[in-house]
Amino acid sequence: MARAASGARLPALRFTGTHHALGRMMGAYRRRQIARAVDIAHEVLAAEGASEAALHDQIAPFIDLAARHTPTALAELRGMAVGADVEFDTLFRLNCMESRPPGSPFLWNRPERPAVDPVSILNPDTADTGVPPDPSETPAPGGCTSIASRRDNGCVVGHTEDSSPENIDGIYLLDTTVSDQAGRASSRFQALNYATSLAGCAAAVNGHGLMILIDALPDPDRHLGVPRSCVSRILLDQPTIEAAIDVLRSLPRGGGWNYLMIQGPRIVNVETTASVVEVEDATVPGVYAHTNHYRNPGIAARAGEPRPNSTARLDRALALVRRDMGPDSMLELLADREGFPDSICRDRTIATWVADTARRTVRVCWGEPVDATWTSFDY
Repeated sequence: MARAASGARLPALRFTGTHHALGRMMGAYRRRQIARAVDIAHEVLAAEGASEAALHDQIAPFIDLAARHTPTALAELRGMAVGADVEFDTLFRLNCMESRPPGSPFLWNRPERPAVDPVSILNPDTADTGVPPDPSETPAPGGCTSIASRRDNGCVVGHTEDSSPENIDGIYLLDTTVSDQAGRASSRFQALNYATSLAGCAAAVNGHGLMILIDALPDPDRHLGVPRSCVSRILLDQPTIEAAIDVLRSLPRGGGWNYLMIQGPRIVNVETTASVVEVEDATVPGVYAHTNHYRNPGIAARAGEPRPNSTARLDRALALVRRDMGPDSMLELLADREGFPDSICRDRTIATWVADTARRTVRVCWGEPVDATWTSFDY
């Protein structure tokens, strides 16, 4: 089961400073896990016969787009490479699944082991890397569940962060205020984060009360564009749901994720591919749930059959969610194991997030919610 040691709290990193300095601190904080992920990637590239020059050629167009459209996110990623003392190109590739050539292996599958489907129920080859499964592949990965319930003065929100259980070693809570080189344009956010990833790839909330929960999706339109990890990172700097949607619509994106956005009493879900942005306002009826397949019929028809675990989790979440849920009721929902192993809470649940937007509070735990030790914070 994906549980931390008894009584263990989710590790937390708190930082104030510039984008590059934030990245350096993140890299140093999770240096061991990042170095291991990069070492595995190098083994895979060597087994492929891919040179450093070939890797750079793969990622160069994506770096150029990130530099033009999301320069602050790219600065943080460059800082991470410095802090972890690893090659930037390899770390960028781990944050840019869109650049993976069709048919090439995943960079965290060691070459001496048989090829493993990274979206299987349990992938031991992601051990200790802190790398979430690739969301660009079909069928949809066995990833996360996101749920929202509206109350009179706000919403109660829940999210299970699902990945290979070994990744529990690298996940942490990032609490930061980041600014430009001149100390201006401060952005405050708290995010559940993987060792090798930019913030914003799991569950996060910023100082404006904008909360974004990510569900990986099997994007049928993946192509050259700004990496999803960079897109999701700059969404955390936006003041409103509308501003975040405008960013999604304006950027030349390389791939798509699902973004469940909550702010105060508002619930808005945004399903994206590299070329499509589909917005669904769920403030009325006031309940919503999403897993790892497209709910929009038009995109779903192109994305292929979803994994049974994703449809099972969505059906169960929709059966349990209701208006006016409290945080304890949401926690109970997130701990539900009906239909195991295709349950909302399962062996892949490496962290759990419960929020009350009326009180502007979040509770987050390391691993599964049952018998966990919770960390609480205000935003």
